[in-house]
Amino acid sequence: MAHCRNCKAEITWATSTGSGKRIPLDLYPDPGLGSVRKRDIRDEDGVVYADILRGDELHRAIADQQPLYVLHSETCHARRPPNPKPAHVRLDLPRRVKRQWRYR
Repeated sequence: MAHCRNCKAEITWATSTGSGKRIPLDLYPDPGLGSVRKRDIRDEDGVVYADILRGDELHRAIADQQPLYVLHSETCHARRPPNPKPAHVRLDLPRRVKRQWRYR
């Protein structure tokens, strides 16, 4: 079991079948947010493979009630702004006037 270096949450690693890169996943499947399906097959080194699902594949996996994992980058609390501005709030701040310096 591994830990995220930013938020220290427990994560698991898998290798993407599409790109071949290692991807961090949340430890447990989440049927509401998940979009990554782990494969049951491991290679001789114990590497776990996973498919990142989109579109119709994702809809079929949800309909079949397959366990879907969430990419940890979507849930990591350390990389989020501490107090984001809500979408409905507009700030009307005065624009800064850039000074032009003249050399004489």
